[in-house]
Formats: sequence, structure tokens, C-alpha cells
Amino acid sequence: MGGRDDNSNPWLSIPAADYEGHMKSPRVLQQQFLSAVFRGILERFRPRSVAVLGCATGNGFEHIDPRVTRTVVGIDINPEYIALLQSRFAASFPGLRLLCSDIADCDLEPRSLGLVHCALVLEYVDPQIAVVKSASWLRAGGVLSVVLQLASPGYEKVTVTEFKGVACLDAAMHLVEPGDMDRIAGKAGLRVDGSRVETLASGKEFYVATYKRVGDAGLYANS
Repeated sequence: MGGRDDNSNPWLSIPAADYEGHMKSPRVLQQQFLSAVFRGILERFRPRSVAVLGCATGNGFEHIDPRVTRTVVGIDINPEYIALLQSRFAASFPGLRLLCSDIADCDLEPRSLGLVHCALVLEYVDPQIAVVKSASWLRAGGVLSVVLQLASPGYEKVTVTEFKGVACLDAAMHLVEPGDMDRIAGKAGLRVDGSRVETLASGKEFYVATYKRVGDAGLYANS
């Protein structure tokens, strides 16, 4: 995940095993959900190049088809997550590039990507910085895909599981309203391509949206 790159960042204190255990817990079910969302995005847009912000340990990377997507960039602040992702997927993606970095400090080549995927990340970073950067990295017709956690009355922002260390994220999480997300994207030169609200079996709701870079629509498969 992304955020301020210092020792106070809670993402640096959560072991990979605890993060994965929490996310796929029957009380959470977000690992399974996010994997399915990413698979759907990849199947719909078939990008030749993709960057995943807050890539963590690589959930959903198994759905990337290297015959279609030749360039894969993963960005995360936690070096353990990056190392684990590298060990799992480096052999599958010759074009894999992993950056251990705060999103705010990360720079990629302008107009170089067909897809930027950003799932449950904007809650922990400055969304305006992340979205503006993402838009600058997209080619004309490129897509930013976003998953936001919505306020769910009666539910904690961070579900309590046996992985107690994850609870430190509660104070760091700042929910982003869909309307604010749409406004930030619009100012960055992106227009809403589609959106929906998903409710998990846990009861929590999530906003899933795609935004297209304004300009020549281009061909997704060639991006």
C-alpha cells in the first residue's frame, strides 16, 4: 500500500502473512473480492501496460495475461510485500517492474500506460496527488480503475480479526466519497467510464469505478 514513507506509516508494521490472513478472513472477504474486480478490469480492457498502486503482495496478479499485458508495474511502500510479489510473479512477467516507494514520490513515464489500478489505496494517501499522477501516466484512452471503501453504518472501518496488528490502519484510513473521487478525476482530465456499488457478504459496501483519460479513445489492447 502507499502512504508517507517514514517509520510512522502503519503499513510498514504489518507482516505480509498478517495482511493476507486478514484480507481473506471470512469476516473480511476483501482479498477474494479485489481479485475478482481486477480480473474483470483486465478482461474488459486488455491493456498492454498496467501499473498497480498499492500492489501489496500481488493479489490478482495471477489474472494478468503476459501474452496481452507486456509491461507490469507494481508500487508499494512495504519492502516485504514487494519482495514476496517478486518471488511469486517475476518468472511470469518478464516486463515486471516493482517499486518500493511512497506513491507521492513515485514517477513513471508520462503517457506510458494503458491501465492504472488503484484498489483500497486512496484511503491512505492524498487522493488528489495519486489521481493526478495516475492520469499523467495514462495514454489517451487509458483507464484508471478504482475501488473505494464506503461508509457502512454498524461496521468498523477495519474489521476486527485475529490479526490484531491490522487494527492500526483504522486511524490512518480516511474514506473517500464517490462524488469527491469523480470531481478529482474530472479535474485531472479523466471522465467516468462506469461505476457501481458492491456489497460483500460481510455487509460492507465498496465503490468500483473506471475513468478514461479524455482524448483519442485509442485501442485498449494497444495501450
